[in-house]
Amino acid sequence: GLAMVYLINPPVAQIMEALSTWLKQMGDVNAVVLGITIGTMMCVDMGGPVNKTASMAANALFADGFAAPESAKIIGGMTPPLGIGISTLLAKKKFTAAEKDAGLTCIPMGLVFITEGVLPFAAADPLRVIPCSMIGSAIAGGMAMALGCSTPAVHGGIFIVPITEKPLMFLLSLVVGSLVTAVLYAILRKPIKQEDAEEEIKELDIEIN
Repeated sequence: GLAMVYLINPPVAQIMEALSTWLKQMGDVNAVVLGITIGTMMCVDMGGPVNKTASMAANALFADGFAAPESAKIIGGMTPPLGIGISTLLAKKKFTAAEKDAGLTCIPMGLVFITEGVLPFAAADPLRVIPCSMIGSAIAGGMAMALGCSTPAVHGGIFIVPITEKPLMFLLSLVVGSLVTAVLYAILRKPIKQEDAEEEIKELDIEIN
C-alpha cells in the first residue's frame, strides 16, 4: 500500500495528466486525429490506466462544452467486445465452445459500453486481440469525429444513441469499426489445436453419459 501511494502513484498520475493535457490540446487542432487517438487509447489496456486517461480527457473536454470526443470515447470502448464477439461467429472453427460462449457474452457487454468484456480474449491472445481492437476503434473513433457525431453523455452505450447528434453516423461508425476488428481477428486468429478439439469432444461425451 505504501509503495502504491508513494512510489507508483505519483509518476503514473503525472503521466496520465500529461496525456490528458495533450489530448485536450489536440482537440483544438484536428478533431479526426483526436477521435483516432481516443479510440485507440480506449483499447490499449481494456479498462486500465491508458483507457481511463482517454476517458478522463474526453470527459474534461465535455465539461468545457466540447461533446464530440464523448462519441469517440464511447464507440472506442464498444468496438473491441463487439468486434471480438462477432469474430467468434465469423470463424467458428477457430474457437473452442467455451470461447464461442464468451464471444456471445461480449456482444451485449459491448452494446452497453463494457470494454472489459474482451479481457478473457486479450489475456489469452494479446498480440492479436489488442492490435485488432486498436485498429477497429481507431477507425470508429476517427469516423465518429469526422462525421460530426456529438454525444451529451459520458456513458450508456447503445442507449445514448437517441440523444446523440447524427445518431445514424454514430451507428455507422460503430458498425464499421466492429466489423474491421471482427474480420481482422477472424483472419489472424490461429486455429484451435487438435488436442483442444479432442478435449472438447471428450468433455461432450462425459456430459452426454
